[in-house]
Order: sequence, then C-alpha cells, then structure tokens
Amino acid sequence: MANEALYQKYRSKTFDEVVGQHYVVQSLKNALKSGRVGHAYLFCGPRGTGKTTMARLLAKAVNCENPAEAPCGHCASCRAVSDGSHQDVIEINAANETHVENIRDLIDRAQLAPMMSRYKIYIIDEVHQLSNAAASALLKTLEEPPAHVIFILATTDPQKLLPTIISRCQRFDFAKVPAPMIRAHLMKIAASEGFSLEERAAERIASLADGGMRDALSMLEQAMSFADGTVREEDVDEIYGLVSPEELTAFLTDTAQGDLAAVLGRIERYEERGTDLRRFTEDLMTALKDTVIMAYTGKEELLRKLSGDQAKELAEICSPGNALAMIEVFLNAALQYRTARSVRDVLEVACMRAAPEKKYVPVQQEKPQKQAEPVYKNTDTIEPVPAVETEPAPAPEPEPAPAEETPAALDAEQVLSLLLQCSKEYKAQDAERLALLMGPTPDNKYAALLQQCSLLASGADCLILGCDEQGIADTINDPQENRALYFWLQEHGLDRMPYAAVNSVYSAAVQQFIERRRTGTLPEAAVITRYIKEEETAAEKDPLEVLQNLFGDSGILEVIET
Repeated sequence: MANEALYQKYRSKTFDEVVGQHYVVQSLKNALKSGRVGHAYLFCGPRGTGKTTMARLLAKAVNCENPAEAPCGHCASCRAVSDGSHQDVIEINAANETHVENIRDLIDRAQLAPMMSRYKIYIIDEVHQLSNAAASALLKTLEEPPAHVIFILATTDPQKLLPTIISRCQRFDFAKVPAPMIRAHLMKIAASEGFSLEERAAERIASLADGGMRDALSMLEQAMSFADGTVREEDVDEIYGLVSPEELTAFLTDTAQGDLAAVLGRIERYEERGTDLRRFTEDLMTALKDTVIMAYTGKEELLRKLSGDQAKELAEICSPGNALAMIEVFLNAALQYRTARSVRDVLEVACMRAAPEKKYVPVQQEKPQKQAEPVYKNTDTIEPVPAVETEPAPAPEPEPAPAEETPAALDAEQVLSLLLQCSKEYKAQDAERLALLMGPTPDNKYAALLQQCSLLASGADCLILGCDEQGIADTINDPQENRALYFWLQEHGLDRMPYAAVNSVYSAAVQQFIERRRTGTLPEAAVITRYIKEEETAAEKDPLEVLQNLFGDSGILEVIET
C-alpha cells in the first residue's frame, strides 16, 4: 500500500493547526460560537493556501457532536468527514462537473433533509469553472436556500464568477502563507518524520512554494526522497534546477562589469545541467532588488535572496540606478519568454543589453604570411651544389594617394549628442519651413535632396535629417555640400546646421537616449559651429593687419598715428 503524502498526512485537523490564515480562522470560530453560521461561503485565494482544508473543518464544526470544542475530531460525525464517508458532506469538483445537469441534480438532492447530522454541506471546488447555465442554476438556490443546507464555494479565480453569486456569499480571501511560517512548519514536519532539514534548505523550499503550503510539503517530500537522511540547500537546487545566491552574485558581477564571454559561458553551463532559466531570471531580478534595498536601507532583514555581504559586494560594482535599469531589462525578457522559441537566446540578449556599453573595435585579422618558394639542388652534377637563398628585392612602396576629405557617417553616439539640444517646439516650426522650401516640385538640387529626407529632430542650432539610403546621408554630410546647403537654408530663413543619419542609426540613438537617461549616463551635448562666409571672415580682421600682410616690408606702407 502506498504511503500517505505529506500534505495529506499533515493536513490541519483543527482550526488552531491552520498556518497563515489567522483572520479567516478567527472569523469562523466567532461565527460558530455565536451561532451565526451563514448559508453560503466563498473561499478565494491561490492554490495550496488551505481553502479546501478550511471548508472541511467548517463542515466538521457545524455538525460536531461536541459544540464546545468543535471540531473535536473524535465524534462519529468528525471521523466520517475525515475519512470521506459522511453522507451529508458532499464534495464536488466543478472542473469535472461543469454542466447544468450536474447542478440541477445537486439542487434536487439539496431539498432532502440531512441523513446523519444537522446540516447538509456542499463543498464545490474550482467553482469558477462552472458553465454559465450551471452558475445561473446555482444562483437560484443561493437566493433561497433550504434552512438545512450550507454551500461552501472555493476558487482560485473569483473574477470569473458571476457578481450575483459573490454578493450572496460571505467572502473570505486566503492570503499566501508567509515564507517564515512555511519554513518553520517544514522544520517541524521534517523532525516528526525523522529527517534532518537544513535551515537554508527550508528557506529555499519556502521561497519556491511562493506562499503555497501544499506545494511546500510536496517539495519537501521529494527532497527527502532524494537526500540521504539530511536535506541540504544544494539538494534542493539540484532537484529544481536552481542557482545558488553565490552563483547569482558572480553572474551579476560579470554582467555589470561587461564580461560577456563569462556570462555566456555560465548560461551555457546552466542549460546543460537543466537549470530553469525562467526561474533563474526571476532570481536575478530578486537579487538586484536586494542590492538596491541594501544600498538604500542597509537592513539585511529586508533581503529575500542574497545575504547582507553578498548584497554589499554587488552594490560596490552596480549602483542602484544601474541595478534598477538591469531589473527592467530582465523583466522585459521574462515577458518575451511566453512567445520565444529559445529562452536561452532571449536571456543572452538581455544580458548584452544589461551590460555596460563598450566602444566597438573590429578584430584585426593578421594576413597569412607568404611561404618561401622551395629551393631545389642541381642533381645533374656528381657533387650537388648547395643553393644560395637570395632575399627578393623589396617592392617599391606605393605613393600615397592624395588625401581626400571624405564625410564620416554619423553613428548613434554622435546623433545622441545632437539630440540633447533638440526639442519638439523647434521641430514643429522647422518642419513647416522645410515643407515650404521643398514644395510639391523642387526648384533646385537642395530642395530635391531634402525631399528624399524627413525631419527627425530640430534644435536651436541643428537639423537632424533621416533617410533610408546611406548615399543621401553622405551627400548631406559632405563638407562642401553641407556648407552650401547650410547657406541655402540660411538664405531662406532657416539658420540651422544640417546633419543626416540613416533611419536605423537614429532609432538606435533614440533607444540609447531612453536607456542612458534612466541610468544617468548621457553624454555631453555636441558643440555646433556654424559656417562663416569668406567676406565675413575678412571683415572681422583688423584693417591694419590686412594692409601689412598685403605690402609687407617694401617701405611703401607708412603708419601715421594720430
């Protein structure tokens, strides 16, 4: 015969044994003492928090033969409820009996008087899965129930219930069981079972259970089957594919320092050993949150994943602002896991985004050296003559080509520095002016050139034009063309320095602007110098200096001071 599962063996047998639902227990005990038991109850809450257990305890208590200590647990009625043989306590799983015929049969039987006890109790689990017709039929009975019937409805999703059903029930919301309570309960059960359970292992299980006592007991049972007399933290990590806090700290340190080679290597090892990358991502966010909490409060008791020393160590490398930015990156990755084909790919890209940006330097590949031609000896003579190796004459160095001033394509960093001095107000004004300059049919090459661009941003000193082709951007950024275009714009009332970027580069710059503004790492705004016409330059010079440069020391020029 199979052994009884821990969550069944240690199911609460009295109200006082229930863990983590104090207000529900107190409310029901007071109702029983005062004789104000309702005709319909609705128990809502996450799975494994004690809804069904509480429903059975209430069913025992209202029919207990010893009201002073209800539920006593030893009278005939209590024992019958415990072993599932009580004829007046009917449990229904709405996930299996969703049709209206099932509910109508239940309603018909509810009209009959109890056979063993004072009340007939109907416990309907997962009641939100009833069909609309079945829920409407149940609603009719809840409106005018027989005096001897009590309905106890349990659900994990009350939002799917008809509001009219909820309004006719006394609603009790079951909260997630706090992790410290789960940990203490696990330690107690492990001792009762003759097993040694390390404190850190109990904490890991409590964290994994996420407030569900039933899940925690199932995990403990699995860990006890795996371990040999003692359940350790590493046993829990191995069973459920978890990563230790020390490993989390090391991973985040490598990420914050931009060591992507180490980060990618770690992810590969995690996948090979079956680590749950989804849960690992959640642990990363929790560890980063611990880092921020430690930096701001210094209180170790508020941490959930890391120790105080680990959080301090990570905080020295990763500032609170950077930690919050990394949390947002990993949160977006967790949302993408639902539709991604490869969780690993999404996580790797997230780590690349979370790492600090470094300037890209292409890898220089060395050209293969040309091997020397083999030297053969003359074998026609009796004594072979040794070959003399001569070094080839060095090839003449090619004459350097005349230097040409070529426009450098704007990168995202340059566009970002220009964006810092742009605003929506300037863009709105300049967009109207450009539209008038270009017109429906451009009358010169500059208007035709601008027609192939769009105004992306504008400031007091600059225009950022976007285009799809790099050639157009290069033409606008060419020093000579750029100078001529600037003066043409100036003549038409638009005194702005024109810059052009490919649309994809501009999009990358905008993304950097959003991320770096959040982390406080924006660069300084670009210094923009307008072109000056030659006649303006000459006018600005000292007239005496101009004359001296013209005549030199010929003696023709005489300076008379007045």
